[in-house]
Amino acid sequence: MEDFQHVGYSKEVIEFVAVAKEFCDFVETIPSMERQDVFCRLQKFIPLIYLKGSLMPACDCDEEGLAEDSVTEEQYNYLYGELHRLFGEYDEYLEVFDDNMQYSEAPVIHSIAEKVCDIYQDLKNFIVSYRCGIPEVIGEALWTLNNNFELYWGRACAGVLRAVHQVVYRIVEEGIEKE
Repeated sequence: MEDFQHVGYSKEVIEFVAVAKEFCDFVETIPSMERQDVFCRLQKFIPLIYLKGSLMPACDCDEEGLAEDSVTEEQYNYLYGELHRLFGEYDEYLEVFDDNMQYSEAPVIHSIAEKVCDIYQDLKNFIVSYRCGIPEVIGEALWTLNNNFELYWGRACAGVLRAVHQVVYRIVEEGIEKE
């Protein structure tokens, strides 16, 4: 019974797991959706994921190597290709907060599809580890998730939301029909 006192079973983590699972399920179905619907849903999901990620409790990692990545390179590349194809001319955006910007004379271009896949990968890896129910694995997965939030997927959420916002209102303004 004391396992349920583990930080992995806190209200914040359970709420995050629910939102992350819903997001991952959504991303996995994007290839069969209409482009306009995808952008409208991303506009709502991204800030929610960021908010829930920012509320995650801190967790120390006593052991390493227990949690394994579940998203393979092939799965990532397939999903990226499908999203990139669907997003078309709306996929790329300029990113001024990229650390490489200071060294570049040309604009730094990012991909919405790539950032969505990056977020998906971290969240899916966490969910799969969380499902095992082993407190030590959950602890390591939570530590990794928090670390990656600070360094990667939290930043991806912040950057891609701006791009998605522009696309949603550009599509409406241009009066583009669902494809």
